[in-house]
Amino acid sequence: MNDLDFVTIGQKIKERRQALAVTQEAIANQLNVNPSHVSNIECGRANPSLTLLVKIADILKCSVDFFIGGEYTFAINKEQEKTLDDKIMDKLKYCDIDKKMKVLKMIDIL
Repeated sequence: MNDLDFVTIGQKIKERRQALAVTQEAIANQLNVNPSHVSNIECGRANPSLTLLVKIADILKCSVDFFIGGEYTFAINKEQEKTLDDKIMDKLKYCDIDKKMKVLKMIDIL
């Protein structure tokens, strides 16, 4: 895994803060840090700890994933994640009513 891109994370923090019209000073006060530290985080000059990132997300009313979502390197195969029930429903979705009735009768027989 590569290091986290703290510049991008800082940009996302800044964008969210500005969207909510929250000042760096207000965040700094709630975190008990200097406003320049918040500025350094937003510019990527300082790397927030996980604890601080969680607190920032809480202040900005979002999840930590909002800031680091683009950092994931694994690919999710949505087809593998589906349950058997979901797969059956997907197949039935495009069937006409007659086929659906036949499937229902077959299920009842089982």
